[in-house]
Amino acid sequence: MTGPHFIPSRLDNVEDAQEYRPGGLHPISIGDTFVGGRYKVIHKLGHGGSSTVWMARDHLQDAPKGRVVTLKALRADVSSKAASDIPELIIPRLLAAVLPPSGDLQTIQDHFLVDGPNGTHRILISPFAGPSILAMYDSPGRVSGSRRLRATLARRVARQTATAVRHMHRAGIVHGDLTTSNILFRVADHVLKWSDAEIYAQLGSPETETVRTRSGAPVGPHAPAELVAPIENSTLTDSSLLQESVVIIDFGQSYAIADSPSNHQSGTVIHYQSPEARFERRAEVEADIWSLGCAIFEIRAGFPLFEPFLGSDVDILRQTVETLGKLPSPWWDSFEERTAWFDDQSGEPKSLEEQERAGSLLKAVRSSIREKLRTVGVDDDLSYGDEGPMMEKCGTRMREEEVELLGDLLEKMLKYRPQERIGVGEVLEHPWFKM
Repeated sequence: MTGPHFIPSRLDNVEDAQEYRPGGLHPISIGDTFVGGRYKVIHKLGHGGSSTVWMARDHLQDAPKGRVVTLKALRADVSSKAASDIPELIIPRLLAAVLPPSGDLQTIQDHFLVDGPNGTHRILISPFAGPSILAMYDSPGRVSGSRRLRATLARRVARQTATAVRHMHRAGIVHGDLTTSNILFRVADHVLKWSDAEIYAQLGSPETETVRTRSGAPVGPHAPAELVAPIENSTLTDSSLLQESVVIIDFGQSYAIADSPSNHQSGTVIHYQSPEARFERRAEVEADIWSLGCAIFEIRAGFPLFEPFLGSDVDILRQTVETLGKLPSPWWDSFEERTAWFDDQSGEPKSLEEQERAGSLLKAVRSSIREKLRTVGVDDDLSYGDEGPMMEKCGTRMREEEVELLGDLLEKMLKYRPQERIGVGEVLEHPWFKM
């Protein structure tokens, strides 16, 4: 059969039903159990290109009630890899071999294979964690940047994140995809012990939609009877449900430094991608420092250093040059669209009139990391009141002392040339963390 087999879903943020096919996703429904009933699926958390992710209950932990965990079901074509080739499994094992146990990094508690209509799938079980930093900030209807952690907590979270990166680098591992979407708050212990009824009362019951074929024929065994919408991010952002500490997840792009790092390409989002990853398709420990710098800025400011709204690599480059100045050779010449915005010799933005004549819809204006930090709180949505002890009061501006200290730290982390960036040890020694 050519063309789509299933009618597209009307639910938000669900996987494409076309991916339920041989070699693809494993059909899972609420109430399904694994390992002889040990793990029971109770809600949907999300999906990615290679998996679906579910909230489940492990009945062997905190028996008889059980403990809430995360269940990740990999596609069959990904699961065909040996366990030693799956980063989520091998990276924690490498870390454990050389480092004492660390609560900063998410680990896999259990993994196993299941056979289904689409093939054999590897299931990964990990501790259940709360919302990401990005989810905490990305609240529907809010002005970007008007919801952020209070200053002291932001510095603590930034330190925990940098400490986790130091653990990885000491173990000879590059994370490869460090962003605020991969930094998750731990949930309060009582959340892990919620009953199904308490979960549905707090987070809402699963929203489902029947899977239908275009021809009206039965769905068949390859797809689930229903698609399930994931839990809304905003339902878990209540401070009373969270601990003031974070854990780093997603080792899908991680690798050991000794494994020919020049062969590894960055898989991170474009506004966190280092210039060497963008232009030379290589990502080593220094690329983690660049991404960590972008993450620290966003953790403290509540908005990204480089705005990805348009989703354009060229626009991210425009913002990068606006903020950090002219790219070194040969990267400057590789930025072919540069002359629409910047003087080719100095790298300074052209006049607005020149940019207008070049047909630029978005204009380049000279900025800096410190200038962007000074805008924190300026455009806050003041109609929102107190949002709990974890969040900063709307309208709070950053003190000039902190602007200078944080600006100094980030400028040292976001040097264009990777060899000029400070290491993660120097990051952790910076006085901004001691304010």
